[in-house]
Amino acid sequence: MRYLVAAVWISVSLLACDERDPIVGPDNNGEQQPVEEEQPVEEEQPEEGDQRTEEGDRARLMEMRREIDALIGDAEGASIADCRYAGLGSKPCGGPWEYIVYSVASTDSTALTERLTAYDAFEAEMNELYGYLSDCSIPNEPVLVFRDGRCGKE
Repeated sequence: MRYLVAAVWISVSLLACDERDPIVGPDNNGEQQPVEEEQPVEEEQPEEGDQRTEEGDRARLMEMRREIDALIGDAEGASIADCRYAGLGSKPCGGPWEYIVYSVASTDSTALTERLTAYDAFEAEMNELYGYLSDCSIPNEPVLVFRDGRCGKE
């Protein structure tokens, strides 16, 4: 349910930001100002890596999440002692969006930590770049369970 609330909140926030909004400033009474064409200057053009879009960044974040999920796999282990959890994501107010469960027996913990760090940093950058907001709630840390040879949460 909280993912649905977060998705709705983000959608509403994005709809509120429209490129066609009037430019407001000290020399403007709220009317749309004509845009003057500028001659491109070679050194001012952004490099290929600088041309980011929100859609592209969202796709990249989803790909990073798929990599994390693939690294965790089925979270197979021998007992509850193999089970761990880690925060995932970066809420604009701070803290993770959720907790993921993995098994140290079947997951490369170092690689997982690196990917989680990269994911969190990228999402934090997106929050700032696109002005995302969140509900500022704190997700509960999971209660780990071990069933049928796999780590999970209640």
